[in-house]
Amino acid sequence: MGPMAYRDSFQETGWTRFLKALSASFRLGRFFDVEVRVFWVALIVMPLILMRGARGLPFVEGLTYIVLTTLALYLIIWTHEMGHIFAGRRYGIPTPLITLSPLGGVAHMSAGAPSPGKEIVIALAGPVVHLFWLVPVAPLYFLIEWGTLRPSGWMSDPGYNLLWTLFWLNVGLMAFNLLPCFPMDGGRALRGFLAKKMHPNRATLIATKIGMVAAVVFMIAGIFFWITQDNLWGPILAMIGISNYMACKQERLATQYSAGPYMQADPLQPWQTDPEAWKRGGSFDPLAKPDKRAEKLQKKAEQRARKEAEEAAALDAEVDRVLAKVSEVGMAGLSRKEKDVLKRASERRRGK
Repeated sequence: MGPMAYRDSFQETGWTRFLKALSASFRLGRFFDVEVRVFWVALIVMPLILMRGARGLPFVEGLTYIVLTTLALYLIIWTHEMGHIFAGRRYGIPTPLITLSPLGGVAHMSAGAPSPGKEIVIALAGPVVHLFWLVPVAPLYFLIEWGTLRPSGWMSDPGYNLLWTLFWLNVGLMAFNLLPCFPMDGGRALRGFLAKKMHPNRATLIATKIGMVAAVVFMIAGIFFWITQDNLWGPILAMIGISNYMACKQERLATQYSAGPYMQADPLQPWQTDPEAWKRGGSFDPLAKPDKRAEKLQKKAEQRARKEAEEAAALDAEVDRVLAKVSEVGMAGLSRKEKDVLKRASERRRGK
């Protein structure tokens, strides 16, 4: 292959350029030591969706509605992801990046939850954030009437519309994320609860199976709403279904090559995040509650190992005594019990 042919084989096609454009993002900033990036396509898709609600309004009022609603949506999504991040930090899991897209947000955690109980806490920390939003928003939404915050000469009331958006977005996102459909927050919490009762991989298979069924429902519902309602919320719901389905497939595949989702090593060594960790024996978090279930299992294993060692020592002593007797009287002089001792010692040596 000549130099020109070699170069041409790597030239981008129109399709690859299109996919590259869809995945392009820009840096919004760094907040609480986490970088936030936004996909460019989100700035196109969301205004297109919101244009339906701005129909019939003057240009300035319609633009105000679109901008405020878009900002409110992604501010809520960002705080939702920060809830996961702060909970993850509690267990020593750093998160360097959040990405915001038309499908929502993703907190790119550097490791999975270290135990089922901690996965439940991390998963539910996101939806809990919406309750903190609703504490101030809900009373204002129910007390303030439409028109109270309307500027003079405006057809719409941007202040009331913003309260309406903040209230229903928080209610809707909290309810949607709590659905027990992996990889959504409710699905991850479901896996955590199941993993407390069974092997984590089996819990993963059950949670992802439910998630795959729900993903198909999302796809069908999204297509139905797209056809009947003629707006872009339907395709977004369908895309969420496709994304969830692929995530479930990937998680099911991972169960074939791992001992479970809670077996990962700590993402960083203790001294990399806490210079004083050596004083506490290398613990990431001196206030973290001990895993009582793991401690109980470890204690039982130690007791079993001690008992087996004592039985082995007793058997060795008995074998020495029997062998000494054999040297004096021969095998014929051994009792049945003494012959059983030699048989057990022989089986142990062969690993039975």
